[in-house]
Amino acid sequence: MYSIGEFSKISGLTVKALRLYHDKQILIPNYVDQSSGYRYYGKADIDKARVIIALKSMRFSLTEIQSLMANCADDGDILSFLQSRQAAVKKEVQALTSISRAIDTIVRKETEVKKMKDQDSYQVEIKVLPELQVLTTRWKGAYQDTGKAMSLLYKAAGRHAGGTALNLYYDGEYKEQDADIESCLPVKRERTAKNCEFKILPAGEFVTLIHKGAYETIGRSYARLFDYLNAQGLKTTLPTREVYLKGPGLLFKGNPERYLTELQIQLSAD
Repeated sequence: MYSIGEFSKISGLTVKALRLYHDKQILIPNYVDQSSGYRYYGKADIDKARVIIALKSMRFSLTEIQSLMANCADDGDILSFLQSRQAAVKKEVQALTSISRAIDTIVRKETEVKKMKDQDSYQVEIKVLPELQVLTTRWKGAYQDTGKAMSLLYKAAGRHAGGTALNLYYDGEYKEQDADIESCLPVKRERTAKNCEFKILPAGEFVTLIHKGAYETIGRSYARLFDYLNAQGLKTTLPTREVYLKGPGLLFKGNPERYLTELQIQLSAD
């Protein structure tokens, strides 16, 4: 027979674990010295320890392991238990995958933004933007209601969300309550949902400028854009776009002074 220390080295189970398994009637020593309380294990206990380690690695609970050790002697005896555990593991994997995607979305977005947000100012640029497939919802209301529309889109897109959210503004002027707005969320594949529409935003040439700061101060950046357009004699067409590179986060509201919004005004093809 082996002392508990010797059996610990043989089995790969700690002395503390062996004492616990004894108390839980999972792995009972071959012999216990009544005068000293010392535990001794036999060769047959080595196989039992191996089974316990395997079941533990499959994340069976101690109660489940105790029941299995007491009532089963063959792999076939625990088939239903293994199938049940397998189903639970698959659900857990799906949940962890969903969590991983959520974390990855935040990490990728904040990594990209980090490269831009330390700049003090941005310059007006002309860009040719490619087609963009998006899930959209068009609505009328106040600008600050954008969050509700975006929440609808993110819920509808789920794991197919694939880019930075933006708004299309169909008015050529500021409106307090009944602004004509289409909120858009880039998606990886065609997706349909209630109160949402899948569409492809056309490619085009845009005059752009990144606004750094709170949405309430975005007018000063529009002034820079319009000054540039007027100086160049460029004609534009609606809708204008606002791409929310950095705004309230999925976890924290953040500092509005560090928000980044790319303003995009499409140049007329005429």
